Amino acid sequence: MLENGERQVAPTVEQIRADHVARYRWAARTLKPRSHVLDLACGCGYGAHILAEAGHRVVAMDREAEAIAYAEQHYAHPNITYRVADAQDGGALPLVDAVVCFETLEHLEHPGILLNRFRGVAPVLLASVPNEEKFPFRGYKFHHRHYTAEEFDRLLEVGGYE
Repeated sequence: MLENGERQVAPTVEQIRADHVARYRWAARTLKPRSHVLDLACGCGYGAHILAEAGHRVVAMDREAEAIAYAEQHYAHPNITYRVADAQDGGALPLVDAVVCFETLEHLEHPGILLNRFRGVAPVLLASVPNEEKFPFRGYKFHHRHYTAEEFDRLLEVGGYE
């Protein structure tokens, strides 16, 4: 499942696509120093590692055990706890200062449910989705849809975020 074309898989951050790295570097700078962060759908762990290197304490979750095993092998850090979990299953999410959820909500049929769960565990959400105006949805295998800026704003409001 790692090499399905949907995940960024590489043993070093330098080998990850620049736009994916940029999101996490932006988050690392934007979050309050030493924040406790949930990196949901962390994939292979490069983003959690970027956050941890910036001094944040990270709980990095992904539903794929293979992705977490890869993360633990290539992106281990004392500030990261990796967990295999599917947030949609209703399992416990940790109480944190912020949730980071990049390029994930488009994979969910009903993302508002997950956003409401986030609101119960974190006052801050940093999220991104594919921009429909720049990257139109064309029936991508793992996506339910893409969002215009206005649609994404409305979606975030459903979860109680701005």
